[in-house]
Amino acid sequence: MNFYSLFNNIAYLGSITNSIYTTNQSNNLYSAVKKIVELVGGIGGLLFTLAILIITLFIIFGSISAAKMRTVWISLISCCCGAFVFYAAYYLSDTIAGIAAK
Repeated sequence: MNFYSLFNNIAYLGSITNSIYTTNQSNNLYSAVKKIVELVGGIGGLLFTLAILIITLFIIFGSISAAKMRTVWISLISCCCGAFVFYAAYYLSDTIAGIAAK
């Protein structure tokens, strides 16, 4: 066996595994999962973003005692992480629906 035929075999195996990333977008399950993930991701991201804005206003205007500042900063970081997760789900809704429809 020469290197050329070995390379062709490896390329052929790679093309077989590539088919898991393609999906039939006319599938009803695909459409339903995509809509649900976009809805939940969008609303969750929106709510976490609003929470970030409110917590930031409290920090800026200093209406929180010094003893409670640690809790507020932890809450702010947690809301940032939550918003990231929900927005990531929103932007990856096509991939999530493709996985669910397989």
